[in-house]
Amino acid sequence: MGSRWNLRWALLATAAAQLTPATAFAQSAPDEAAAAAPGDEIVVTARKREESLQDVPISVQAFSSAALERAGIKDFSEVAYRVPGLKLSAERAVDTELFIRGIGSDIQGAGADAAVGIFVDGAYLSRGTGSLLDLYDLERVEVLKGPQALRFGKSVVGGLINYVTKKPGDTFEGRFEATYGNYNRLDVAGSVRGPVSDTLSLGLVASSRSHDGYAKNLRGGDEEDQNMQSVRAQLRWRPTPSLDVNLAADYTRHRDGARWVDILIPGDSEEVTYLSYYAPTIDSLPGFVLPDRNAPFKSADPRSGNHNFTGFQNSDMYGVSGTIDWQAGGGLSVTSQTVYRDSSLKAREDGSGMLFNFPIDPATNAPDITSAMVAGLDTYLATVPDSYFDSGKGEDVTQFSQELRLRWDNGGPLRVEGGAYYLHENIRRAEDVNFLFPDYQAIEEFAFAMAYGGTPATPSPGSNHTVTTSRNDNVGVFGELSYSITDKLTFEAGLRYAYDHKRYSNNRSGVSFEGEAVNFVVGETRSWDAWLPSATLRFEPSNDVTLYARYAKGYKPGGWTGEDANTPAEALVSFDPETANSFEVGAKLALAGRRLFINAAAYHTNYDNLQTNQFLSPGPGMPPDNFVFNAKNGTRAYGLELDFQARITDAFTLSGNYAYSRCNFTGELIIDDEGTDLDGNTCRRTPKHAFNVAANLDQPIADNLVLVLGSDFQYTGANFFDNPNTPILKFDSEILLNARIGLRDADDKWEVTAWAKNLTNELNFTSKLELFGTIYSTYIPPRTYGVTARFRF
Repeated sequence: MGSRWNLRWALLATAAAQLTPATAFAQSAPDEAAAAAPGDEIVVTARKREESLQDVPISVQAFSSAALERAGIKDFSEVAYRVPGLKLSAERAVDTELFIRGIGSDIQGAGADAAVGIFVDGAYLSRGTGSLLDLYDLERVEVLKGPQALRFGKSVVGGLINYVTKKPGDTFEGRFEATYGNYNRLDVAGSVRGPVSDTLSLGLVASSRSHDGYAKNLRGGDEEDQNMQSVRAQLRWRPTPSLDVNLAADYTRHRDGARWVDILIPGDSEEVTYLSYYAPTIDSLPGFVLPDRNAPFKSADPRSGNHNFTGFQNSDMYGVSGTIDWQAGGGLSVTSQTVYRDSSLKAREDGSGMLFNFPIDPATNAPDITSAMVAGLDTYLATVPDSYFDSGKGEDVTQFSQELRLRWDNGGPLRVEGGAYYLHENIRRAEDVNFLFPDYQAIEEFAFAMAYGGTPATPSPGSNHTVTTSRNDNVGVFGELSYSITDKLTFEAGLRYAYDHKRYSNNRSGVSFEGEAVNFVVGETRSWDAWLPSATLRFEPSNDVTLYARYAKGYKPGGWTGEDANTPAEALVSFDPETANSFEVGAKLALAGRRLFINAAAYHTNYDNLQTNQFLSPGPGMPPDNFVFNAKNGTRAYGLELDFQARITDAFTLSGNYAYSRCNFTGELIIDDEGTDLDGNTCRRTPKHAFNVAANLDQPIADNLVLVLGSDFQYTGANFFDNPNTPILKFDSEILLNARIGLRDADDKWEVTAWAKNLTNELNFTSKLELFGTIYSTYIPPRTYGVTARFRF
């Protein structure tokens, strides 16, 4: 253990000495492109208008186009690693979970909403599809922390991620890059932008990424492989200096392997305690010995083993949008944005992490255990050591949104902004499960029958099919007044009204996990609304200092989660809206001739009716049911965020950020019949400490040749994967180290880089689950490395 940590820190020290950047950091300003001069600043649209990141009174972490390219960031998971306080649990494409400052959504049903939203050019993406979008050649990625309801509406109680695309302009430009790496990685991407006429510009972006599986099913091939293609197009029309019209379309296709489910800790014989619940004397039966339930399936290699089948994750997503920006004169600007998106996601995986030694019945797609039962108890117990869980999920989503915004600013002390928003969503979610769980009562009856005669009971495999739909309408109206009390002090006050109307249905058939027949179709319609105020006081004693205090209220509508319901009444159990009252103070400093940027934010947020997911077992030998509850007595989140960026020389940039995060349930909160109380427990996915350090060195070594060295290092403190803070489901502290070395020309027209990600090959977790004493886990990608060549023209 000690030698491994020594190796990690030795690698870190070496990488730090080489110096590299990964991001343009939270609330930090300068672009990390090598050509960027001291004082260059990132412009963000955190408030749906362009502002210097150093001036905006919100905690924001921004990744510039150059930073994304330099760090080789291809998808959102790599962004999440580099944002302290942001956690991503992408178990499947249809079950993406995002957490910021300890608050997120772990509810995956069609009737629920996210707590952290994903946007493209300020337009909301329904569900978790945004985590699957390709990030090649974006203008930037913005991460806004804390409630952002005033301008972004619902589903941003914890914060949001905004992808900002590049607009074509008056200059013709293009780029191309290709990557080859281990796991047979082959990535190819290119873009071109430029004028078509005096008033018309066009932009095209295309990319393809593929690699073999990070995990191997010894019976069926690769798992966690990737095959992705993406294309984006933009048409920009500027007939007059005051009118800017942008039409955009995008399509992304994934044909990927399923996540690999590993048996981290097998359930041994001592875990099968339910037998004594039915017959305390069962161990005295002739020849009866409890087996290790799934120890034979524990693989020495956590990324390979025998699974029943090889799963997949497929998705098709496309969208079109039209944005009109009009400078109407007299200080009035008008923006209209119309968006339509369609997505289809399908996934299937072997959730049991093991192999059954008998065939699958083609008629039922479930285990055929008849022969094992006839052969006798020993054969049965050896054949069925644990659960079989074949999980298939699909989700089809269409959405239409329209937003109109007006802003008046004639250069005086008073500024006015307002707008209206409408969103319609159609969500259809299908879940098919084929399963066999240990039926310990049947084992007991079988044992008695084998020992003393009689007809043995036969545990039967089960399956169920659930289709939930939700037709949602969201309406929002907002306004904000901004007044400059002096040339240094500004006060802003805003208010948004949000209204949500949902029509929910649940069609469920088959056999429940408890072995009960289920067959029902139910539906319900409900509405919720909320008034969401905000206020900001900003003080700028100089051009290099911004101080602010901010209050904001966030809101997430109520909903349903009846995918595991056994009765119509259970299927219609709803949960209430979630609200947040957040207080934040911050400082943004530009020092040393704007070569050093230091920023800090402290926050305290009180959540009412926090919506959270919980797994509970309904009885001995039964798999856990999934239900959602509201934390009625409240949840409190507070913390501190710090970041800096220093341009030590024109060639060398050092940056870093740190997050101290606390999130706890407050007041008595009993969640089961055993009296489990969450009072004082830590919210799931909330590391107390997390930080990121990065550096970059672009050192000229010849007249037209520059040596590029780089690394970035992330540390995430221990955190829990569940609300009860089960010790076995705790994530220990984790590190991640990336590094690169390359050459480019002085004009940045070409670059060749060798890179490595997860350099120390950490086996960091993305999820943990306990079932019948067995701990199942999934992991981040292993060490990857390769070479990337880029060309610009």
